[in-house]
Order: sequence, then structure tokens, then C-alpha cells
Amino acid sequence: MSEQNETELFHQNKKEAENGNKAAMYWWAECYDYGEGTEKNLEKAFYWYQKAAENGNEDAMNMLANGYYNGEGTEKNLKKAFYWYQKAAENGNEDAMNMLANGYYNGKGTEKNLEKAFYWYQKAAENEKNLEKAFYWYQKAAENDNEIAMNNLAICYDNGEGIEKNLEKAFYWYQKAAENGNEDAMNNLANSYYNGKGTEKNLEKTFYWYQKAAENDNEIAMNMLANGYYNGEGTEKNLKKAFYWYQKAAENGNEVAMSNLANRYYFGEGTEKNLEKAFYWYQKAAENDNEIAMNNLANSYYNGEGTEKNLKKAFYWYQKAAENDNDAMNMLANGYYNGEGTEKNLEKAFHWYQKAAENDNEIAMNMLANGYYNGEGTEKNLKKAFYWYQKAAENDNEIAMNNLAICYYNGEGIEKNLEKAFYWYQKAAENGNEDAMNSLAICYDNGEGIEKNLEKAFHWYQKAAENGDKEAQFNLGVCYEEGISIEKDEVKASYWYQEAAQQRFNNAQYKLGFLYKIGKGVVKDLEKSIYWFKKAEESTLNATEWIENALKYEKVKFISYEELKNAEPLHEGGFGQIEKATWTKINNYVICKKLKNTNYIKNDLLDAFIHELKMHLHLNYSDRIIRCFGISLDRKTNEYLLIMQYANDGDLQSYLKVNFKNLTWNDKKKLAFQIADGLNCLHNENILHRDLHSKNIVIHENNAKITDFGISKNQNNQTSTAYIGNFGVVAYMEPKRLINPKFPYTKSSDIYSFGVLMWEISSGCTPFKDCYGNGLGISIYNGAREDTIPGTPEEYEILYKNCWNKEPEERPTINKILDEFKTMGLGNIVTSNLVKDLDNLTLESQTSDQLNPDFCIDD
Repeated sequence: MSEQNETELFHQNKKEAENGNKAAMYWWAECYDYGEGTEKNLEKAFYWYQKAAENGNEDAMNMLANGYYNGEGTEKNLKKAFYWYQKAAENGNEDAMNMLANGYYNGKGTEKNLEKAFYWYQKAAENEKNLEKAFYWYQKAAENDNEIAMNNLAICYDNGEGIEKNLEKAFYWYQKAAENGNEDAMNNLANSYYNGKGTEKNLEKTFYWYQKAAENDNEIAMNMLANGYYNGEGTEKNLKKAFYWYQKAAENGNEVAMSNLANRYYFGEGTEKNLEKAFYWYQKAAENDNEIAMNNLANSYYNGEGTEKNLKKAFYWYQKAAENDNDAMNMLANGYYNGEGTEKNLEKAFHWYQKAAENDNEIAMNMLANGYYNGEGTEKNLKKAFYWYQKAAENDNEIAMNNLAICYYNGEGIEKNLEKAFYWYQKAAENGNEDAMNSLAICYDNGEGIEKNLEKAFHWYQKAAENGDKEAQFNLGVCYEEGISIEKDEVKASYWYQEAAQQRFNNAQYKLGFLYKIGKGVVKDLEKSIYWFKKAEESTLNATEWIENALKYEKVKFISYEELKNAEPLHEGGFGQIEKATWTKINNYVICKKLKNTNYIKNDLLDAFIHELKMHLHLNYSDRIIRCFGISLDRKTNEYLLIMQYANDGDLQSYLKVNFKNLTWNDKKKLAFQIADGLNCLHNENILHRDLHSKNIVIHENNAKITDFGISKNQNNQTSTAYIGNFGVVAYMEPKRLINPKFPYTKSSDIYSFGVLMWEISSGCTPFKDCYGNGLGISIYNGAREDTIPGTPEEYEILYKNCWNKEPEERPTINKILDEFKTMGLGNIVTSNLVKDLDNLTLESQTSDQLNPDFCIDD
């Protein structure tokens, strides 16, 4: 700016200053102070600084204080300097805060007061954008024994803020502050010992200082002290003390401790297992933004642990946690992939699998590879599929190892390489993947990627067969039949062919039919031969063809999806989703059941759907069984639904909660009898329910009916189920299977479950409601049973105790049970009434005259 312009501006602002404009006053003061636009004049500068300060300009207050402090433009006056520094500091001027702190520190213009000095040093440092100055003031206060400043000074050295990073000096000042009683410094000192920062790592001293800080109410230290007790670091492991300090820290608002406390309740560590309290603390921690707790809270909602199962809430919390947690990202992707808690969306599933994979989640890596391999949610890209299978395999995912081997074997996304295919089949097999075991055996059998070795081929066929792989079971049968690497044994050959045949392996079914025809390895039996040949022919039909034939020959009714209105979700379990809808054709409620894809399905989802439908077709004649009206098809998702009778009083468990106080003993006996009558219907058809509990009994118009045949099977065919695994609710399960999952499930296993149901009806309570997991299973196996409810009729008590006898052969048959109910006065109730044909809307229970003789509904 030119000298002339400065002079003009000077005179222009003079009038505004004289009219009370404080900004103009301050500007004019600076002009006189620095000789800008006028001659330098400290007295006039002081005058206008004073005018601006008195009008509330905090910068002018600071400059006025400087004038008094230095005797510039007025006489030196430290008291007045102190006064105006104080006014400026209180109005937020950082320079004035420093000068005010100096005044208190040196006793200039006021009495010396180190506490107030530190207070203003601290304020100046907090407001100081210049970290070097902040460091300077912390150092001054620390050197004057202020323990808060010591801790802050240590933090500066620790983080390199305002000074070069120096962990030894950080440690020194943490120690000084801690020894002077600062609990934050105690915690920081413990961290230094724990991580070996600025000193040697020392877990005993770590524990000591966490304990000191915790005893001084530092909630972060409380959580770390609990970790010490939990992991036995710096002290002896003590889960009860760990629980105590997690609880203290959680109650003091530490969200990490809340999550840790929830884990202790979940696993029963240092306290009794309590899923409801685990859920409570997961929720508290999640609401305080703890991402690990968000994921665990989502798991609780997903699995119905400590709260009711709620897939929408599970999805919500997976979504919250997925911002940073790769496990949550993967579960969120699963939600989109399976349509759990949200609409199915393969593009979004792919997006989150990709996010999780990029954050090192090996399960998501495999799923991402599947997306590329199958073109789900993205364009098909075998090279990218190969890349992610490889990443997942290298991160020890055994499913990906097998998939990677397939890519090498078939030359998909990579050049064909049988040696590498063999390598990865072997890795996957050694990690327990039964598909890979069979493929590894084939490599040894054919000399693919490795020198031919029939002994090793046999070994891996056997391993895979014992793990349930149907192709391996057939191949093992061939080894025994032809004496390949093992002595010929036609009986063992027939055994393994039968195992594979029961899993619908077509070649095994034909082979078994042939063996029964000629009596090789089995007793010659033409009926069984015909049976297995027929099975082999049937198995050539795929699931879609089966449904088409069932509809064609009127074995099952098709209900248009458009006839189902106002659907609302009722329940979602591990295997299916249940909705209530109005069937407009009869203007009444029905249940729509859509199966879910899980890892426990033997073949595919449609196969599982058909299995449950077949069970209903066998049993649809009885009014003790929930009726199946037919099937429908959601053409948007291409998913089939079972359309079933709606029970107006819900499941037995809910019914007892609401109505128990109003039930007489005759009412209770009647409910138990009705269930027994339904079970009689199943057992007469040689069907085992295998999952009988109070959620699978429903009440319709005060009558008990059995439902949910998803994992049921035929008594004469132990593998005739759509699912693999040992399922059930522990409190109702066959005790022998709780210890040995391979123990055969028989009719007596259903009888055991029925005995538990009888007790539940007598008490109105779910059995062992506060007990969970393996411990409960072991207790039941060892004889633990619920206590008799006072007032229970003696004959009723004796019956259910006979039913839940530990030894299956000691339990009564269903016919014996019905005889006992007859002695209780229930013998005049008509059992197993046939369902009448209602306006031709129900299913035909007999085969149509036009039914193709080659088409049959099997077990």
C-alpha cells in the first residue's frame, strides 16, 4: 500500500473510531503503535488500545496489558498489566493466558500461585496450535511438580508432539507423574511396561501399576487389570478376579470392559454362564460404539442367544459393525446373499464379501471367489476366482484349498497343473475336507499329479467314506469288491455300496440292486433288488422334474403365489423362514414355509424342500399332524414354499406360558395324549421325527398337532434325510446321542423327547431353561432330569419317567403309552381321525389312477 493510501485510510477510520467502533479503535491503535499511516506515537497507541479494550476487544486488552507491563505509552504498572492480561485471557486470548500464567508463576502483579499458574499454562497449551509452545508450558509446570503437567509432558514425548519423540523421557515423566499420584499416568506407565516402551518389558510392574491406577478409579486400568488376571500376565490367572474388574470397569462406563464382561457371561468364565446378561452387556458396549460387541450382539440376535432370534436386528448390527470389523463384513454379506434380515441382493453380497476379503477374512475370500466363479453379483471371471481361492487357501481355509485344487485340475482361471492340483487336494484333505479326500484318492488311483499308489488311494477313499462322502463310499465299495489294495470282501463292498445308495448315489443304487439280484455280499433278495433298481431310476429325475411330476399326477396341489396376500414373518430358524399369509381362495390364514440354504443340506435346497414335502404327503391323513395344503412358487426368487395349516394358538411353549394357570390336569393329560396320538401316526409309518420339542408342537382350536419334519427320516433308512449333522434341542435329545452323535436314532429316541414334553406340560416351564451347551448334555447323559411338580398325578409321573429312561430299550413303545392314557380315562377319544376333503382344496392321499408306475414318492 502506498504512503498516500495509508494516510487516507488512517483518516477514514479516525471518524469511525471516534464514533465508538472498537475494531476501528484497535486498528487506529496499531497504526500509532507501528507508525503506519501516521507518525509512531506510543502514548496515542496506548490511548486507543485502552478505548478498544474498554469496549470489549480482547486483542486490545492483551496489548493494553503489554503497555502496562513494559511501560510503553504509560507508566509501568504490573498490577494493571495483570488485570488486563486476566481480562484478555478470560476472553480467550492465548497470548494473554501465557502472560497471566507467568504472572501467577513469578508473582508479578499478583501473589505467586503455582496452581493458578499451571491452570493458565494448561489453558494456553490446550488452545495453542503451536505444539512447541504447548510443550514449553507443560515442561514449565512439570518442573514445578504439577503431576497433571508431568503426564501431559510425557504424552508429548510419547507422541512426538512439540518435541522430538523420546520414549525414555516419556517413560521418565509417566513414572514421575504416577509416583505423584496421577492415575492416568499410572495407567500410561503400566502401558509402557507392558509394551516395553522406553523401558524393558516387565509384566509384574505392568500389573502393579494397572492395579494402582484401577484402585484410583481409572476405568481403563480396571479393564487392563482384568486382562492381567484373565491371561495370567504379571500375576496368577484368576478368572473370578478378572470378572470382578471387568464388571467394575464396565459399570464405570468402559465400553471395552463391557464387551469383555459380556464374553465372560457368554462362556461362563469367572461366573455362571448367563446368555441374557451376555446379551445385555454386548448391547451396552455396542451402543457405546464398540465394534467387537456390535458383531457379537448381531450374533446373539442371529442365533437367538440371550434374546429372541431377530434376523433384522442381527443384520442391523452386522451393518453397524461392518464399518471396521471383517467378521461383521462377512456376516453382512451372508445376510445379503441368503436374504436374511434384508432382501436378497447378490450385488451387495459381493460388495461386502470383497470388503471383508480385502480386510483379510479368509471365509469371505472363498465366498468372493465363488462370486467370480459363478458370476453371482458380478461378471464371471475365472482368473479373479482363482486369485481369491488362492488367497483364501494360503490363509488356511480348507474349502478354498479344495476349490483351488479344482481350478488347477480343470485349468480354470489358471493353466492346468495336476501336480499343484494334487498338492492342494492333499492340503485340504489333511485339514478335514471330505470332498478333497475323495479327489486325493482319485489322484493316487489314476496317477494324476503324483505317482500311482493304490494303497494310498484306498486310505483316502476310506477316510472320505467314513466322513460321509457318497462318491468315496462307492469307490471304497469297488475296492473291496475287486480286491484293490485290500483283500476282497464282498460283505464290506455291499456295506459301502449301501451307504452310498442311501445318499442317493445313482451308481451305488444300481450296483446294490445287482448284488441283491445275484446274492453277492448280501442274501439274495429280489424284492430289495427291484427296490434299489427302482431307486436308481428315480434318482435320475432331478428335483425340478420330481415336483413337475408330482403336480402332473395330482400328488400335490399347486397354489398360485398371487393367491397369498398380506404375508407377515412369524419365525426364522436355522433351516427355514415361516410367514403367515391369507389364502384368498379360502379366505383364511395359512403358513408359508420357505427353506433356507445352509451348509447342513446334503444335496441342494430343492432336495431338502422335497424331502419335507414327502413327509407331509405320508402323514396328511391325520388331524394330529399339521396339514400341508400344497406348494407355491415365488417367481421373483424362484423359491418354492410349503403351504400349511395355520395354528391359531401358536406353539406349545408359547401356549403354556399364556394358558397354564387355567389348565386343569385333565386338560394337561389331553394335550399329552394328543401328542402321543400324533407320534403314533408317525411311528406307524416308520417315520422318526428326530426334533420333537415344544416349539414343534402347535395348538389349533385347543388340539395339539405335530409339525416341522425337516430332519425327519424313515426308521428303515438312517440316511433318508435332507440334512447332515446331529441336530436338536439338547434338553429333549436322546441322551446317548449327546455323547455319541453316531448312536442310531430310533423310535425310542422320539419317546424320550415325548417324556420331556410330558414334564413340560405338567410344569408349564421349558426344561433346564437356565442351562446350556455341552455341560447340560453331559449332565443329562449322567442322569440329570427335572424334578416332579407337586400335585402331578402318580400315573402321569410314572409314565413320563419311563419315557425318559436313559436306556432306550427300557422305554415304552408308543402303543404302550396310548394304553396308559386309556387307563387315565382318555380311551374314549377317537384317535388319528382322517382329514376330510374340504372343497377339493386338500391333498389327495392316495395315488391317482393315472400315476406313472415308474414315479413314486419315497422316504
